[in-house]
Amino acid sequence: MSDSHQPGRSSVDDSPVSGEDEVVEPDQGNGNTQFPSSPAPPHLRLLQLTTLAVLSHIISQLRPGADLSRVVLPTFILEPRSMLERITNFMAHPETLLPMTTIDDPTERFISVVKFYLSGWHIKPPGVKKPLNPILGETFTSYWDYPDGTRGYYVSEQTSHHPPKSSYFFMAPEHNIRIDGTLKPRSKFLGNSAASMMEGIAILRLLNHGEDKEKGER
Repeated sequence: MSDSHQPGRSSVDDSPVSGEDEVVEPDQGNGNTQFPSSPAPPHLRLLQLTTLAVLSHIISQLRPGADLSRVVLPTFILEPRSMLERITNFMAHPETLLPMTTIDDPTERFISVVKFYLSGWHIKPPGVKKPLNPILGETFTSYWDYPDGTRGYYVSEQTSHHPPKSSYFFMAPEHNIRIDGTLKPRSKFLGNSAASMMEGIAILRLLNHGEDKEKGER
């Protein structure tokens, strides 16, 4: 004879007790009902243990004032590109970059440079993630095809590992724009928070402006 659920009963335990099914009555709002729980599958238990081990390993490396660039982090919490590539965010908005050399008024040119710089912070990965540290001597090159048929070229290299230092060069020849820079990111653990500092220098040259026609306006 097949089993059947009776009206008003929430569930039936499959294991017989004294020859009869044990019926678990629905919660009546007193919060005392305890439903039987089964242990997590082995692969989930292993995942939980691995996550705890990773977190414990990270926490064990943290001290107030510690340099976070020396803390070993699991790859799943890192941005899937290196710092050398991330710098290209600042060249990703040609509509703010290319018109600079066509502006005659010095004040307006200065304002356009500020707009260009701020536009580089618009691109970011979901959440706050740290880019991968490039190895010493690692390079990254790329170029952009602009709507007017011209190109912008980018070359970068990791010139120091500890402390990390990324050097880069960008040029859009037909638009008389050149950028040379070095980025030295630093980060510190402050006890209950973390601080990230972007140090370095970037020199933007407008080659069709300024008194020196070879070096251009800086």
